[in-house]
Amino acid sequence: MSQPSIPAPLEVLFSRRAIAAICAETLEHHPLETGGILLGHWHQRRWQVLEAIDPGPAARCTATTFEYDRAYVEHLASKLARQYCKPLELIGLWHRHPGSFDRFSAEDDVTNQRFAALTPHGALSCLVNLDPAFRLTAFHVPKDLRYVRLPLVVGDALIDSSLREPLHPWDLEPEGLAEQALAMELQQLLARVPRVRSALLPALADGLEPLLAALDAQNSWRYGLRACGRVLQVALVEVRGPRRQLWELSLSRSGQLQALRDDGWRRSGSAFTEQLQEVARV
Repeated sequence: MSQPSIPAPLEVLFSRRAIAAICAETLEHHPLETGGILLGHWHQRRWQVLEAIDPGPAARCTATTFEYDRAYVEHLASKLARQYCKPLELIGLWHRHPGSFDRFSAEDDVTNQRFAALTPHGALSCLVNLDPAFRLTAFHVPKDLRYVRLPLVVGDALIDSSLREPLHPWDLEPEGLAEQALAMELQQLLARVPRVRSALLPALADGLEPLLAALDAQNSWRYGLRACGRVLQVALVEVRGPRRQLWELSLSRSGQLQALRDDGWRRSGSAFTEQLQEVARV
């Protein structure tokens, strides 16, 4: 079955802060090459760029190439991404080219293709030229590397308000912090037994309704689910206790639901569901 096609992007929206960062970095290293990464979101068929990061104090900039200070870029990207209510994502790259050269080199093609392969939407790649005025050219980079030049607009008001909402002091309320900590523990539990993500086997999915209802009915455990074809992983983190459990639900040869804990303890699916229902009544 062929994969559904991803809609082509309409345009690129840049925050004034992101454009200012690119201008400042270009000015500082003129006439040498420089560049950086772009943070934001793919939203409503638009690349929405909120932050642009420079290549770092240990970057190597020459008349024709530049190399990132990778440790700096990764550190700063992580810090900036978490300053927004909806954490920013790495969506692309930018770099300056000499003169009026606004096409990608063979080396650029390799880098762009690597980034485009990271998401279903491909990537964004921008070129800066001073010929002699500042010029920023934006390209959508699909996985097949057929570049598409996009209209580029600058203005904070154009970017979706839900994406540019910064964190607030009330985001540090104890209850919210506790929820974040539990969510992180769930992710760590699921990572303990890695599996390829894939749609659940239909026969397995059909038998999960009582279990999912039992999970939703109780408040003692936070839970996370990951579909892995013939297995459903269920991570459980006790809200007010030390217990952490990772279960894998599957169908036996006779078609019965069974649950296997990561320490080897096995239960029938019905017994596992009854245990959760008992917790809900406490």
